[in-house]
Amino acid sequence: MKHILNLLLIALFAVPACSSDDSNETALDAPGNVIAQMTSETSITLSWSDCAAEQGYYVFLSKEQKPYAKLPANTSSYLFENLEMGATYRLGVQAVGKGEKLSQAVFAEPVTLPDPVPEDEIRFTWTEVPGLGLPASVKIYKTTDQLEGRPFNAWYAIADCRQDVELKVIYPGKGATKTIDKQAEDAGNCLVLINGGIFGTAPIGFAVMDGVQTPWRYIADDNWAVDKQYWGAVPNSAYERLHPVSRGLFGVDNNGVPGVYWSYTPEHGTIYVYDNPIPTVAGEAVKQEGSKTYPCVPANWAPYNAVTCGPVLLKNGECPINDKKNSSGHWLTNYELWADDIYGVDQRADRTAVGYTSDGKVILFICDGRISASQGANTLELAKVMKGLGCIGALNLDGGGSTGMWAGGQHLNDLTGGNRPVMTSIGFFRK
Repeated sequence: MKHILNLLLIALFAVPACSSDDSNETALDAPGNVIAQMTSETSITLSWSDCAAEQGYYVFLSKEQKPYAKLPANTSSYLFENLEMGATYRLGVQAVGKGEKLSQAVFAEPVTLPDPVPEDEIRFTWTEVPGLGLPASVKIYKTTDQLEGRPFNAWYAIADCRQDVELKVIYPGKGATKTIDKQAEDAGNCLVLINGGIFGTAPIGFAVMDGVQTPWRYIADDNWAVDKQYWGAVPNSAYERLHPVSRGLFGVDNNGVPGVYWSYTPEHGTIYVYDNPIPTVAGEAVKQEGSKTYPCVPANWAPYNAVTCGPVLLKNGECPINDKKNSSGHWLTNYELWADDIYGVDQRADRTAVGYTSDGKVILFICDGRISASQGANTLELAKVMKGLGCIGALNLDGGGSTGMWAGGQHLNDLTGGNRPVMTSIGFFRK
């Protein structure tokens, strides 16, 4: 009897002891307002509302994994760092109470980190430029992000030239030069215009306007094409002559389909476009003239509005130039024989470029250079920037003091303080 009484007394005192334990009275509140936000390309911050009775928190990197970390009480965020780019994460949080009592785990909406940037691309944060009065199919963006740690200001315009916009080339003619602002105003229906090909006393290369080649391929004194810039040795001969040079060309055909090629004109009015350049290298033997079979069979594409310049920055998504030199000290991949201050991958300058994306959109690009606010780009950097914009084909245009973009009645890059008259320009026009 005494043994039974003792058991009843133990049970009587055990009931209030259990009921006074906070961990068993009510369910532990779960964290609220759980939000995951990308902080950088490899980090995500998880935040939540602090609970009242927690002793700490567990945070989760995904629903399938064990807790990633345990945090102290009164914590309301956690930074997940060094995450895998391109991966999707479902981050969560769970309150921990006395005696390791747990709330329900709450997971934020999934966050996908951007794919890693390939080494041959440079990407920036771009902001749309407002107030230019352009149609919805034409967009212009600007960045002030640094380029390889240097101050950098750049703009690009993008449009589909197979819809309500067309790409056209302007050539004032007969060696005349006009600013892009004046050329745009004279044209009347221009939306966006940038400077075009490189020139001296005469343009270098040629342009095509509505299917007609401009008549400035040859210089008058000896009928040599001005594309032939450098002397080279003739194989098995004691004399030298000028190199034949294929120039980079960007344009659209009569259907508005863009393309980047190397071009050669054996005579005015005949234009060959190639997928490969004549492999001319300064200081080396003179190569053959361009023909129907050399350096390759011409491509099945005819320029309708186009301009030559160079170097070619991207062809089929790949950059055909590099920073190597041959034994005589000339750039090994300077197939178009541009002067060092144009081609040179050690030259940072104002740059103008044109390119197109895999879905056929055309991109017009400029950057300021050689000023404290924007130190410009070399040709290899420019190729990476154009690829970072999604271009699979791109061509360097005239730079330096010629670089400029006119859009909707405004000259956008006024930091360099110049608007040099130029011989050609290229841009978007209303159809």
